[in-house]
Amino acid sequence: MFKLILVGTVHLDPEGRGGLYNIIENLRPSILTVEISKFSVRYRLSNQEKWLLRLRDLKYKLPEERRNHPGLKLLKLQLHTPFEWDVAHKYSKANNVPCFAIDSGHLARNELPLWKSELLSRKNLLKITDEPDFDLDNHFSECHSLAKIVLTTPNHLPNMHHLTWLSDRFGEKREKTLARRIRSIHENGLLNPGPSSRTGIHHVHICGWMHLITEAPWKTLTDLLLGLISKRIFLTRKGNCEPTVERLAIYGTQDQFFNFSSL
Repeated sequence: MFKLILVGTVHLDPEGRGGLYNIIENLRPSILTVEISKFSVRYRLSNQEKWLLRLRDLKYKLPEERRNHPGLKLLKLQLHTPFEWDVAHKYSKANNVPCFAIDSGHLARNELPLWKSELLSRKNLLKITDEPDFDLDNHFSECHSLAKIVLTTPNHLPNMHHLTWLSDRFGEKREKTLARRIRSIHENGLLNPGPSSRTGIHHVHICGWMHLITEAPWKTLTDLLLGLISKRIFLTRKGNCEPTVERLAIYGTQDQFFNFSSL
């Protein structure tokens, strides 16, 4: 029987790439899906270099004291194709395993064409660099800490502001679209393990960690796919005195944290 495994990540984390690849290698999936749309992949590949050049040019027109603001480094990470897709696609090519971008694409179609004029404008860069300075590594560590609290605390956090995107019609529809496309892969017999011993019988879906939440005020991907999911994995950073693999006691199925350094 084919098993659906959800792997949750912190988007943009520059340390996520290697850990994610090793998790996929360990799971040996027969198919990969990623929370990104085909439109987004194509559009980003066509425009990424131009975006990065524009950011470089705009940055060096800023006052010198603003040029190394961590907000600009975060923006640069955003302009690259998400590491989740890069890693899955790399594994797909190396192991002859199908890899599909299955997000709806509506958000990307609305936002990506505006990046050049709005996200990459002098006005926006000045706004970003007006914000207080912060440590980028600490920023991602805090993101991981928040995710761990939400995923391991019964009833989660009282303030679910980071999930409010699910409360509008678009967010709800997007989550249902992702769930429907994943179910379609299972129902239409697309999960065919190859002859290679390197290929298992797993369908691995890579997504942001918030899709792993259950029992929130709004239905997440996990809620919509509870009958199919055999395991949820959250890719986290290694902290002081943390075990390499930590079971999530509040879940009934097999759910784990994987630390980058343990793989």
